[in-house]
Amino acid sequence: MLQNNNTTYRLLSVALLVMIFQAGCTTTTVKQTSLLPTETGTGFAEITDSNQIPGFRDDYGRIELLYAVDNSREYFKKVKSYPDTFKSIGFTPEKQIDTLNLFRDGYVSSKSPQELSEFIAKNFRIFQANGKGSEGTVQFTGYGFAVFSDNVKRKWDHTVYNTAIGFPATQMRSIATGEGLFPLGGLAFAVIETGEQKGKSFFVLGHDTKSTIKTAAKADVFLGIGKEALHKAENFNTSGKLYYLLKR
Repeated sequence: MLQNNNTTYRLLSVALLVMIFQAGCTTTTVKQTSLLPTETGTGFAEITDSNQIPGFRDDYGRIELLYAVDNSREYFKKVKSYPDTFKSIGFTPEKQIDTLNLFRDGYVSSKSPQELSEFIAKNFRIFQANGKGSEGTVQFTGYGFAVFSDNVKRKWDHTVYNTAIGFPATQMRSIATGEGLFPLGGLAFAVIETGEQKGKSFFVLGHDTKSTIKTAAKADVFLGIGKEALHKAENFNTSGKLYYLLKR
């Protein structure tokens, strides 16, 4: 009888350990939440958890960024119509002018990436591109043009490529996305997580669209004009996150 009791006790102990192990596995497995579009037809969702907001460190030239910002401002001043899907969630031309003005002031006056990040978190709504499988991963590829191309014109002794907003593209600051997925002309922020550019982050403007881009999981970064730019574009293939900013 004693031997039977010991056997039963051991079996119960093993069963209890298995249950505890399974419970532990269940509680430590965290399922990644999919991003759902704020508005049907758009390619992004607003971040409501402050822990999901990235740090806003800009790794490229200030002059180029301010030039790109100014081009977007001029576009919004002249645009006569804008998609209702974006206007309904706040991305009106007027609001985006306010966004660019406030961002420009904060960007110029901030003395460190931390100060800029705090300024943005306080004053802007942040939207994240849904990305692949609505999990936020965006593929970034590069594009550029040869000096002699139908897309390229000579202007004031400079070679320029005019984007979908009607203003020149800016190297590493202008991006192309699928039409209607993101607000044209909008202020965005790219974070690179793979490849040679891993760890880089930079502000961009949605200056261009491409009919070949059909999803919110892809964006093309403008890398310039000429043979060297084309070579860089051919080798620029990475992935990361893409965020859009809108003044509160």
